[in-house]
Amino acid sequence: MNEALKVSITKGFKNTLLGFVRIRKNLDVTHFSDIETEAFIEEILLSTPLEDIETKGKNHYFRCVEKNAILTVNAHRLTIITAKTINNSLRTKKVT
Repeated sequence: MNEALKVSITKGFKNTLLGFVRIRKNLDVTHFSDIETEAFIEEILLSTPLEDIETKGKNHYFRCVEKNAILTVNAHRLTIITAKTINNSLRTKKVT
């Protein structure tokens, strides 16, 4: 991942209305409008350091500690597939 690709993803990502509802719920920003949610996603994408962006197969994973969020973005369609908080995702992992 490089800075130009990160900016391109930030400018080009998209989602459905139902997707925004799911993202707001998962990131605990249910009081946000669609426009505020879109701006928040842009903040997350731009705030994520390059070393915290991982590309695996057809997805990019943005792990933004500053915003307590992990976003999964489809590399081809630039849709936000999943959004979750870092704290909640750590709780759901099994400890062995």
